[in-house]
Amino acid sequence: MNLICRLAFSLGLLVGCLRAAELPADIAAAQTELTRLQARYGQNHQRVTDQQLRVAELERLFRKSPDEPAAIRTTRAELTMLRARVAPNHPRLQEQEARLSKMEEKLVADPTMPSELLAAWGDLTVVYLRYGDRNSRATAARVRVHALERQLLGPGDESRELRLARVDLEVLTARYGSAHPKVIAAQKKVTALSEGTSPDSAK
Repeated sequence: MNLICRLAFSLGLLVGCLRAAELPADIAAAQTELTRLQARYGQNHQRVTDQQLRVAELERLFRKSPDEPAAIRTTRAELTMLRARVAPNHPRLQEQEARLSKMEEKLVADPTMPSELLAAWGDLTVVYLRYGDRNSRATAARVRVHALERQLLGPGDESRELRLARVDLEVLTARYGSAHPKVIAAQKKVTALSEGTSPDSAK
């Protein structure tokens, strides 16, 4: 039995032990993905084993700290996965540790920081480690952080969906320019949400 299997067994594979009504969206999505992988590959495939461990760890973390933001919980779970698979000096492990450290730092500074913004700060930290702060990826990651700060921390009673759609529009515009089809589609979505119509009708 490999290390991943032993870890999964030691965690008890507590998939489904929480009632559906109690599950936060990240755990519910992870369980749905597990079901999909099981249907496609069966029980003994490595991807199924990995996802079982991921779900079990997410559930354990949720029971331990139910109020912790989903972004940090997911990062902790992925860190557990990496520690079971790679050496302590592996770049991916070091990146994930840096991601979590930055997210925890931001949460301490602002305990009400939205999960999306915490995740964006984590992403920016990893991009800086991989590419430096002058790479185009770093520019896009900074744009996302600043856009999320404006949209999610600013005043107003607009829906969260609309605010996040505006973030996507700003990031895509910075990356591609205003004439790109992805930007045009994002603008249509923002307009539709602003007018209270279905985003699908704007396609």
